[in-house]
Amino acid sequence: MKAMKQIFSHNGKIKPLSEAIIPADRIESMYGFGVYETLKVRNHIVYFVKEHIERLFHSADCIDLIHEYTRSDIESALTELLAEVDADSLNIKILLIGGPDATDAQFFIFPLAPLYPKKSWYRDGVTVCSYVYERWMPQSKSLNMLPSYYYYTQAKREGHYDALFVDTNLCVREGTRTNFYVMKGSHICSPPKEEVLEGVTMKTIERAIRTSDFSITYKKIPYTSLSTYDSTFLSSTSSKILPIRTIDGKEFRISSELQKLIELYNQALERSGGDLRRI
Repeated sequence: MKAMKQIFSHNGKIKPLSEAIIPADRIESMYGFGVYETLKVRNHIVYFVKEHIERLFHSADCIDLIHEYTRSDIESALTELLAEVDADSLNIKILLIGGPDATDAQFFIFPLAPLYPKKSWYRDGVTVCSYVYERWMPQSKSLNMLPSYYYYTQAKREGHYDALFVDTNLCVREGTRTNFYVMKGSHICSPPKEEVLEGVTMKTIERAIRTSDFSITYKKIPYTSLSTYDSTFLSSTSSKILPIRTIDGKEFRISSELQKLIELYNQALERSGGDLRRI
């Protein structure tokens, strides 16, 4: 793979990466008053651009981050940057950082190296651990990421793929950077949408399920009920559907129904060409 150009987009203008500087004297920058999105580009296809930008703006609305940018501003800047980067596969991070008023807000778009999960993870599953923690304002993908970073790094040190958050009622909500599901037969459950960050991948999985013999409901999932399910899995932009092998050492099998769901979703993604309406 050829080296990626060291550039980024700042408020719609392409600049050298060396100029990607956030002023330390702005309290909004230092306190993480911002939101972000991560997009996937594979084989020159940008997946679900409109949905990611829509969620970026929704996240900003949640935390009262006011700005003067439009959805077309972000999309045009993204298109221009991708043309300059000229890479067939990469990840894209969009940051929208607020200020004292709307005119002070800034947006940044960074090209990043693509993330490819190990093929063995889909075959064998991954291990996760859990911590009691509830994200503040979970429906906003904000820069308030210190607890997520802390618990994720703790999980990685222990050899796990991710950590799950369990709320004070001892119900599983989500991973530090993933959505969480349980499965019994062909029926899938995930925590209530209002209690988690509804990922774009989560939306695409639901759409694929609705066109199949699978079904899905959203309800609280007590930690103590996990052993009653056949399989559990995670989802994210980079990993798609990723089976879980163990949670806190408790083993789960990768059922034939989960394997069918993975195949169904992979086919739906390929069919979509990056457009949610085609799933």
